[in-house]
Amino acid sequence: MSEATITTPRIALVGNPNCGKTALFNALTGARQKVANYPGVTVERKAGMVTTPNGHRAFVLDLPGTYSLRARSPDEEVTRDVVLGRFPGEAPPDVIACVADATNLRLVLRLVLELKQTGRPLALVLNMYDIAERQGLRIDLERLSRELGIPVVTTVAVRKRGLDVLLQQLDVLAQQGTRAAAAWREPTAAEIRAAHRQAERIMRECVRPPLRPDTWTGRLDGVLLHPIAGTLILLTVLFLMFQAVFSWATPLMELIDAGFTELALLVARYVPAGMLQSFLADGLIAGVGSVIVFLPQIMILFFFIILLEDFGYMARAAFLMDRLMGVAGLHGRAFIPLLSSFACAVPGIMSARVIDNK
Repeated sequence: MSEATITTPRIALVGNPNCGKTALFNALTGARQKVANYPGVTVERKAGMVTTPNGHRAFVLDLPGTYSLRARSPDEEVTRDVVLGRFPGEAPPDVIACVADATNLRLVLRLVLELKQTGRPLALVLNMYDIAERQGLRIDLERLSRELGIPVVTTVAVRKRGLDVLLQQLDVLAQQGTRAAAAWREPTAAEIRAAHRQAERIMRECVRPPLRPDTWTGRLDGVLLHPIAGTLILLTVLFLMFQAVFSWATPLMELIDAGFTELALLVARYVPAGMLQSFLADGLIAGVGSVIVFLPQIMILFFFIILLEDFGYMARAAFLMDRLMGVAGLHGRAFIPLLSSFACAVPGIMSARVIDNK
């Protein structure tokens, strides 16, 4: 039986990039999931089964991250078409769970307003709620639910908190029956501005800033995200990275190259001349050595990338690079795969997927 004929409710997880949506999907489905590509595109498709506290089974689909149904990339086009029931061979969802980073609700509120216009049953999932509480954010959940006209549930996906409440709420929405989806259309500029004003109003009325805000992070961002100072810091960081990759790695590369050269000489010395010697010395040893010799560069580059990600600087670098990358038709997020392409060209080629114009 194909997935299109499955009678169990279909739950689509929708949300902004980096909101913990995939972590929530993994927590819900566990090992009962499979990953493939949507037909005709290279966009990844993650699907799995889950059992609700009431004993009902549901089909969960993790859709690519998006900021709006006005798609700007192939990933966002897939999300839009699946939500609207336009994607060939993919049944429309019965319930939509809009996953949000509880520490940053401003962007997702506009997405929620768009998803409401589709007419499908909808719930808002405030993920990373423990971090929001730790930061001192005060979110009026009841008022937020009233303003949006949809249920609001809090979760901590990485610790599997709030999953039962979420599944129970999604089960209720699914059992209510699927309403006919509204004919969504791309909003006009005036409608976008009106939605933005509504999202800002809801944000002001339902979310209160911390009584004792983290001024240290704010001060750092004031420097790191400054158009001039931030760019100079980014160029300095990139200079250090490239210096490490292309200069500091040279001694290790030369050592590896000398080791494989010596190994080839040993083979030539002790293995009789002929096909076997040529295979071992010129084929196997030389071939493997020509790849392994770049290992120090790759290790150093990815060490810096992991370090910058853990310190939270990579997201800020992507923000700074957004305008420059836009000249080439790319988003700031393409900066990360392009950066890793200094060690291997494949990620750089893959980053071309986010170019608007095919």
